[in-house]
Amino acid sequence: MSGFIEILHAERVAADPGTVRAVYVDLHHREVARVHPREHLRQRAHGPAGPRFECRARSGLDLFERHERPDGGVLDRCVAGPHWGRSIGARFVPDPDGTLLELTLTQPLRAVLARFLGHWLRARLEAELRDFAHEIRLDIERGQAKRRPLRAA
Repeated sequence: MSGFIEILHAERVAADPGTVRAVYVDLHHREVARVHPREHLRQRAHGPAGPRFECRARSGLDLFERHERPDGGVLDRCVAGPHWGRSIGARFVPDPDGTLLELTLTQPLRAVLARFLGHWLRARLEAELRDFAHEIRLDIERGQAKRRPLRAA
């Protein structure tokens, strides 16, 4: 097993790509709406590469930097904390049924850990990424349901 784990996950969301992207990048909404119940977010001052935010979870406090990609995607890279080096990339691909939210998680791994814990860690990270994407989809679709116009009888 190599020195990093890369996991790809795609989730279909019943909303247009602009809406999905707007909700995904809105950290304040994620914190207030408790989209991910186990995480607490706090925005920090801009860093040298872009916006920064703290993410507190069970495993500790991580500091992330957000990078905007030319294709409209977003890359969140952990620059300090227990998950230092981890990155989560998001792409918002138009789909006939709405948007395909493509998430890519990359986690560096020491060779010793890769040898002994690689398969277990990969399975755990896949489950976390799947839950993360599912919670985002539910939040967006719940918001879309509220915005549907009422029809007169």
